[in-house]
Amino acid sequence: MNRTLSRLAFVGRAFANNHGRRISFAQFWPAFASSPPALRTHMDVENHNAHNVMVNDPGYRATVVNPVEHVVNWPRVITPQQFHALISQDFSIRTADEMCNDFTAISLYAMGRDYRLTDSIYDGLRDRLVAVLPQMTDQQLLSVFALIPLWDTKNAKDPVYNHLWSEFDRQCIDRHKRWTLNKLLLFMDHWYLMRLSRLSNFVWMGIRKLARKPSRLTPKQLVQMMFYANTSRKFLPTLPMYDIEQEICSYYNDFNIKELGIVSLGFFKTQTPIRNQELVKNLYNSVIKEIANINSIELAAFLKIFRYCSKHQHADYMYKLMDALMNKVDEVKLVCCVHMALLGTNLLIKHEDLLKKISQRIVDDISLARIKDLERITLALTMLHYNPQTTPCIFKMVVNELQSDSRNVEFEEHTRCYIYTLSYLAVNNIYPKDCISKALKIETLYKCFGKRLSRFNISRDIVSLNNSVLIECPDYSGSLLPDTLKESCNEHLAWHIPTSSTMTKLSTNDRNFIKLYTELLNIFNNESSYLHVCYPLPHHPKSDILFCIDTSGKPVAIPETMKSRTVFNDFQKPPELGKWFAVMALVRNSVLYYSNEYNGLTSCKIRQLKKLGYEPILFTVKELGIELDFKTLLSEKLNSHGINFS
Repeated sequence: MNRTLSRLAFVGRAFANNHGRRISFAQFWPAFASSPPALRTHMDVENHNAHNVMVNDPGYRATVVNPVEHVVNWPRVITPQQFHALISQDFSIRTADEMCNDFTAISLYAMGRDYRLTDSIYDGLRDRLVAVLPQMTDQQLLSVFALIPLWDTKNAKDPVYNHLWSEFDRQCIDRHKRWTLNKLLLFMDHWYLMRLSRLSNFVWMGIRKLARKPSRLTPKQLVQMMFYANTSRKFLPTLPMYDIEQEICSYYNDFNIKELGIVSLGFFKTQTPIRNQELVKNLYNSVIKEIANINSIELAAFLKIFRYCSKHQHADYMYKLMDALMNKVDEVKLVCCVHMALLGTNLLIKHEDLLKKISQRIVDDISLARIKDLERITLALTMLHYNPQTTPCIFKMVVNELQSDSRNVEFEEHTRCYIYTLSYLAVNNIYPKDCISKALKIETLYKCFGKRLSRFNISRDIVSLNNSVLIECPDYSGSLLPDTLKESCNEHLAWHIPTSSTMTKLSTNDRNFIKLYTELLNIFNNESSYLHVCYPLPHHPKSDILFCIDTSGKPVAIPETMKSRTVFNDFQKPPELGKWFAVMALVRNSVLYYSNEYNGLTSCKIRQLKKLGYEPILFTVKELGIELDFKTLLSEKLNSHGINFS
């Protein structure tokens, strides 16, 4: 097979030279080729880099296609007259061998001419090709697969092309049970090069066959299996993932850092968390050790899997990696910088020096940043509640980009990213009103969520942006969610009131909330009229406990107009009966790791409660976990806010 591909490579050069220009065969091969950088997707670049790692490693020679090897004894390219004679013939009488030769000659002529295999002039060619597929040898089938990337086949779901590759798929499914593992992998590689991995049932069956008994795979075969799992985006939990992880661990020292990057990408792209925490720890150590030898694409793959799989037991390793990343910020691509910024968001680990350096890099190159990159860096800074104090201010620069006419095309293509960026800016009390009005127009919402807008398809971020504007921008006159839709969304989001110990399967957070409510009730002499569990801010995920103290320091019964509602939609200040308080039972992710600082959403909630006229009283998970002296802690906390019932 390598010989066939090498011959094709030579013909590609010969064909280019015949037309007075040098065009390498790789320019027509999708995985090696490439479209202009502006048209290339990040996924293409990731897969291209991973495939090149295997192509350049002799250990994969038998199972990975290298289309740039050269053999010079291939027949000359046919003339235009011969081409037209070939496509005009009666294909119905051609044998399998003859069809292989015809398809080879026609494909080599079509190479570089943007000919579409789906054009009607090739109907006879395709129909006969499909008819003789069962008579072809495995080697002939591979040679046909090798020619497909020479054609313009961008639309894989075109019914005409779909029929052709579906027949390819059926042939591979029928034959694969008698193939060796290496032959199986070689065929799967051709499906990747045809850009059909995600659509192929054969590729999925191949991954399943390889994954069922990972102990029989060599280290190279394991890596290759993870690569095709990545390109097909399929890895079912029913497969023995524990065994796969064990095999990766047992061969760990046989993998180089680039192969580990392919493995990591396979786990991430299939949304399969690494459960073996020793493997995660080893990956951290390897990346920190080899950081100088890892390129942008490989580093981004590692950062994704670390963010996805790390537990708090890996916090120290993550912080050490963040230290090591400081020297990479100016070397890597901008998208990799964004993944660096996102690294600590799941565990809420803030490395200020790294975030500041990344933010300044993005400010300096902001014209090169995609709107998706702007969304993600804003999300990271918001979650970690950090203003990097860049020059100029990164938040102002993001707003300028959102307001720029040069981003109009991106707004049309990535509207949700645009709206979510505004939502994260609102958490930071930044409200570009013209952008918000554009984002909350009903036409924009239709574009994002369809014509049937409802509480089931409007995301929390949209509701949060809408509500935050109502609370913090009294002079805003732009677009907003319709009132009925806003109220419906608020009711949908604010449904969980954990005040009953009879609830089944209580979470730790629910038990903490009930404990806090019960102790407050005791302090208020078991008079429930003084306390109200509700959502004064329904766009925030947790309910609060409200109460009011009059000027003499005594609790005030909450009016029935408030007690009858658990979700507040009007965002009006409470009745002037005294001083109002909102007790917040925080969850673990409300506080940043390694510090006592609140995350961005919690800080936003505190600010908005104060804006409405409530003084927040916060209890952390650590405080709520106290058993013996919780009553004392509660009394001291209330005293610190000027509340004393003794």
